[in-house]
Order: sequence, then structure tokens, then C-alpha cells
Amino acid sequence: MRLCILNSNIAFATKQLAILATFLIPLNISINSSSAQIYDNFSPMFMHDLKHTGRSSYQGTDSNEIKWTFLSGAEIWSSPVIGTDNTIYVASTDGKLYALDSGGTEKWHYKTGDELFSTPAIGADGTIYVGGKNKKLIALKSDGKIKWVYFLGSDVYSSPAIGKDGTIYIGAWDGQLYAINPNGTKKWSYRTSSNILSSSPAIDDNGIVYFGSQDGRLYAVSQEGRIKWSFQTEAKIDSSPSINENGIVFIGSHNGILYALDSNNKGELIWKYNIGSRIDSTPAISPDGTIYTGAKDGKLYAVNSNGTLKWSYDTGDTITSSAAISADGTIFTGSWNGNLYAITPDGALKWKQALSRFPILSSPAIGSQGSVYAGSTDWKVYAVGK
Repeated sequence: MRLCILNSNIAFATKQLAILATFLIPLNISINSSSAQIYDNFSPMFMHDLKHTGRSSYQGTDSNEIKWTFLSGAEIWSSPVIGTDNTIYVASTDGKLYALDSGGTEKWHYKTGDELFSTPAIGADGTIYVGGKNKKLIALKSDGKIKWVYFLGSDVYSSPAIGKDGTIYIGAWDGQLYAINPNGTKKWSYRTSSNILSSSPAIDDNGIVYFGSQDGRLYAVSQEGRIKWSFQTEAKIDSSPSINENGIVFIGSHNGILYALDSNNKGELIWKYNIGSRIDSTPAISPDGTIYTGAKDGKLYAVNSNGTLKWSYDTGDTITSSAAISADGTIFTGSWNGNLYAITPDGALKWKQALSRFPILSSPAIGSQGSVYAGSTDWKVYAVGK
């Protein structure tokens, strides 16, 4: 079993980019509003939605009972995503994208030919997008048949985001953000000053695409591929951005600082909170404005909307998993100690479950029946809940 992340600082710095880059899929606006609302209720992308809020409309389970497990062929860094028919999609470093029914039975898998770290994204028409170390963005039909493949020319750890016009946005390890047309042809690319781009893009209501880079900048780029603004954090970024309803963009950096930037004012710094420990997880945003983010010091931090600390919860080991927020405000996150945690909005432990003795890097997803799904580096997908 290959678990080099536990034994190598180099592996930590390199592979971590994959999972932390967050995974994303947007909605195709060509569908009608009622369909979009139904689609929005599920978790079709990393951090649930285009703004990466991590908020689910479903209430997560009150039980820490393991409902089922599914064994893949290698470590799972990817986060599960859930389609409108409750199909669970998850990628594995065995190079396969798996489709599972709600009972944990495999429906199909697609072999990509190389390791997958990226979280897949489901389009409103059911198309599944995933990027891999084979330097490709792959589009699959809902039955697992190939739709098209676009060769990016560099490893992909970033997860795709889909604009209102169906354009697919994804980052690659050549430092570029790519915009790919719905038919699988290149629209444009934007090059950062880094050779590595693993952060997954988020998209606001105006179609502006936000992403971090290892050059330390958060970028805001228009739908046409033109830079709107950028903000320098002075440290590498593997975290993906999240956006609240007022257009405030949150991003974590390797320097241990959580930043709040005003997208309505060319990325002006509103506040920064110094956690003091490397941040690779993507900030989640609760309806009351609280921001939740994990850090290398093993703590989940709750930061008020004004940039002050609300509370922190110590898991005792590194957190790179990004939080999922239940309809009742419960926060679910994984830790490198192999535990899945359910934490109340006031910072108290609701429950925890030891899924594995190996790290949980995957970010949880909440299903319509309240089950919480997460992958582990022990090669398994877990469903928690009665």
C-alpha cells in the first residue's frame, strides 16, 4: 500500500497540491431555473457549489455509524461528488473514476490510464469531468462512455468549473488556467508566473473566475481570459478560493494567513487572520458568515465575518480536508489521524468516527438521505450514517 505522504516531506508538499486544489463544477445555465434548483440541492462539485461555500441543503447524519465501504485500487485523495440520481462519483490514484449507487455498489468505472487526484465535477446535463496526471481533461457521459478528451500538456490536479455558457475552466501544472469549450476545444488560456497551478477555480455571479497559484497570487480573470485583478499573499497558494454572497473572496496560504478580499474593489484587502500554520484546505462559509478552515496544526478554525477568531477545534493531526456544512450548521471534516468529525456551530464535538488509521484528505459530501461520504488513503470510500 503506497502511503508515502506519511514518510516524506517532499510528498507532502507535492501530492498535497492535488487534493487541496479543489474540485469544482458549475451549473450549465442553458437549463431552466427549476432544473437548476434541483441540481443545486446535490453536491455535484468540490465544496458543493461554484462559490465553494461548502453548504448543503441537506441535514447530515446524527449517527457516526459506518453504513458501507467501497474498496478502490489505490489511495483516494479526491472528494466524492453526488449526482441528481444519488450516484456517487469518486476518483482514485489507481487511475479510475468510479460511479457508485447510494448503497455503495459499483455501477461502472472508467480507466483513465494514470493517477487521479482531482475531484470530478458533474455538469447539469450529467456530463462528468475529471483531470489527471495523464495531462488530460476527460468528459464522460453519465453511463461512463467517453465523450471527449482534451490534452492540456501538463499534469492536472485542479478540478473543473463550468461557466454559464458551458465553458470548462481548469488549472494545470504548467501554471495556466485553461478555458475549454463544451465541445472539447480550447477557447483560451491564461498563464500565471508559476509553473504549478493546482488551485481549483471558483466562479461568481458575474462569471469572474478566481483561482490561486504557487506564485502566491489570487487571480480574478474575466470570461474572455483577461485579468481583472490579482492579490499577492507573498506565499504559495494551494488552497482554492471561496466567495460569499457579498462578493468577498476568502483564500488561505502557506504562510498560515486567511485573507478576505473585496472583489467589488479590485481585490482590496478587507482583513487577514493569522492562523500561524499552513492552510491548504478551502474555506467553507456558513449562512451566518462564519468561515471554517483547517490547517497543518490539526485545528479547524471558525473565523467571524469581521476577521476575528470565533473558536478552534483541535483534531490532533493535520487537516487538509475542506469542511462540508449541513443544513443544521453541523461542520464535517476529515483529519490526517483517520477520523471523520462532526462539529456543532459553537465548536463542540457532536461525534467522530475512526474511518481508518491512514489520513483522510478527501473533503466530505452530504447526500440527500443525510449520509456523509468521504474517501481515504486506505483506498476506501466511506458512507457514514444510518
